[in-house]
Amino acid sequence: MEPHKDLKTLLDEALELKNVSHDKLAQATGIPERYIWALHNMEIDKLPAAPYVRGYIKKISEILHLNHDELWELYKKALEHKQSGVYDTLPINRFAIKRLSKKIIIGGVIGAAVLIYILINISRLTGLPKLIVTNPAFDISTTSENIIRLTGYLEQRDKLLVNEEEIFIASDGTFNKEYDLQPGLNTIEFKAQRFLGREVTEIKQVMYQPGEEIIMPNNKTIN
Repeated sequence: MEPHKDLKTLLDEALELKNVSHDKLAQATGIPERYIWALHNMEIDKLPAAPYVRGYIKKISEILHLNHDELWELYKKALEHKQSGVYDTLPINRFAIKRLSKKIIIGGVIGAAVLIYILINISRLTGLPKLIVTNPAFDISTTSENIIRLTGYLEQRDKLLVNEEEIFIASDGTFNKEYDLQPGLNTIEFKAQRFLGREVTEIKQVMYQPGEEIIMPNNKTIN
């Protein structure tokens, strides 16, 4: 065998000399034809592990009457050339961790940040609103005025409804709303709602008696 010949050239000449096709070589050696083509074209990613390749080369050498050791050395030399320069990449290992794309990494970081935020603020998102009604101060009260001022406190992140009408909450958490009373008993429902959380409801009843002087138990008069 001439030392300057490469593996592909040597196999081409031997196959032509013996008048053997790749198909016949596969039948004679028991090697799958796809591996014979991969070896002939040095398609490393299509070949099995090196011990198998060496066994294939031994069988091919016997059929084509070539020197096994020299053929193996040519294979290793071609393999080194394939794995250098632009071919300097390792065969894909299906058990190895694949490099993640930037989009996946960024998405993972954002997802983790959102999860951490939710865990830290879970009580703020799902807890029970803290509603404080300062006026009317009592569950049941009486007045001769047709307008009452509703006041109290609720955290701004929560939502306040008075008889199903949304009430503005100031930045300090206070609310202040004038409410028109109808003659007789007025029921005022305060409902506090938290995002993803529960509701808190407080009921106040105000008896409006127009034109009458209301005497409280402590003898204080409300006009």
